[in-house]
Amino acid sequence: MIKVRKAIQKDADQLVFLMRELIEGEENDPAAVRNELEQMEQDDHYFLAVACEGKTIVGSIMGVLCRDICKGCRPFLVIENVTTKDGWRGKGVGRLLFETVEQWGKDHRCAYSMLVSGCNRTGAHVFYEQIGYSKACGFRKYFD
Repeated sequence: MIKVRKAIQKDADQLVFLMRELIEGEENDPAAVRNELEQMEQDDHYFLAVACEGKTIVGSIMGVLCRDICKGCRPFLVIENVTTKDGWRGKGVGRLLFETVEQWGKDHRCAYSMLVSGCNRTGAHVFYEQIGYSKACGFRKYFD
């Protein structure tokens, strides 16, 4: 049975592996990931959730609260690092992760949520539309 919980520092090694599946060629230092997880644990604006089958992480999603001066000065939720481990897609993992992070956003008065997805991830786009997200024009600029 899949359980969704907040990520902890001990999850760093599995999350490094999972991010490799999300972004080909992504290489992160587990010690740096542990440090980021520690920082997120202390910052109420971040929520990194993991879906687990026993002790194995099979998916992740990160929510970030952003302050806003629109929509009644309610924050909005940015969703990132959405991935489900190969072999687990289509089994409800993504839906559970989204339900969890969206509820977290609602609990923090968020007016809406948004996410960016690579243009080539068409399978993910179908899923996002099935759970209520609509396509919008967006842009991303990397600084490295």
